[in-house]
Amino acid sequence: MTKDKPGFLRRTQYLTEYAAIRVLSAVTGLMPEQMAAWAGRNLGRLLWLIAPRRRLIARGNIERAMPHLNGQALDRMVKEAFLNIGLTAMETLWMRRRVNPDDIARRFPMDGIEAVDGARRSDRGVIVFTLHLGNWELCGATVAAQIGGVRALARPVNNPHVRAYTTRLRERLGMTVLSTRDGVRPMLRALRAGGVLAVLMDQHVNRAFVPATFFARPAATTAVVASLALRTGAPVFAGYGVRQGRGFRHHGQLEGPLELIQTGDHEADVAANTQRFNDRLEQFVRKHPEQWLWTHRRWKLADRAATAGHKEK
Repeated sequence: MTKDKPGFLRRTQYLTEYAAIRVLSAVTGLMPEQMAAWAGRNLGRLLWLIAPRRRLIARGNIERAMPHLNGQALDRMVKEAFLNIGLTAMETLWMRRRVNPDDIARRFPMDGIEAVDGARRSDRGVIVFTLHLGNWELCGATVAAQIGGVRALARPVNNPHVRAYTTRLRERLGMTVLSTRDGVRPMLRALRAGGVLAVLMDQHVNRAFVPATFFARPAATTAVVASLALRTGAPVFAGYGVRQGRGFRHHGQLEGPLELIQTGDHEADVAANTQRFNDRLEQFVRKHPEQWLWTHRRWKLADRAATAGHKEK
């Protein structure tokens, strides 16, 4: 009886979360665009109020990454980051009913699409690395809508109902989802078929990482982009999208193909190129810091090292 209780509670939690998302999605889909954007901004304000732990994480991250910000500017940046989270959540739910692939290019024009399409070959695709900036879901969807063949690498959420729901949403927008749990083979198949492999590489990972610096602090960064590029010869592009104002309009940029460091020492080349990619992501964040996902514990590696050093003293 005791052993079954945690499983029951977890299943109940999953069903409750899924039901809440479905209800919110249904209500949001009925709203005019401006009303949905207003609701998204207010959702961001609500999240700022009811999520003190995430608020503290965001504040600490911004404070360390941008020490030049004073108290008021720092508080303002935290609030803006939460506003973007609320907007992104509502927009993602709203576009499920209101946006189709043909409409995405109008909402999310992206420079550099032709370069990505031109770099593809039938036996060697393209790798695009990006980050949680603006609305990252739409960033991948606009590439899929215009040239097709996008495989988005995603870490599955624990809730199986929500996972299936978000997968259907991504597929409706033209993307095929590859799970990080399935290893490298599906990625290799996607590239060999001439596909576009999209990888979000701005979050902490526990395996196959490079301790590359990000805002001058060590951050466990996935090595998959550099490793695959060196292994397959697939050209690499950096991509990002930026929200225009406080509504559901964006503008994106794809840069590349990027020149890779290739000395013949695979391990050293993976580390060097991963650091280059991190540096590029940092530049994107510095341009639009209010739209990045500061609530994530990106610097767990640095925090653990600091904690270990403190204990030794």
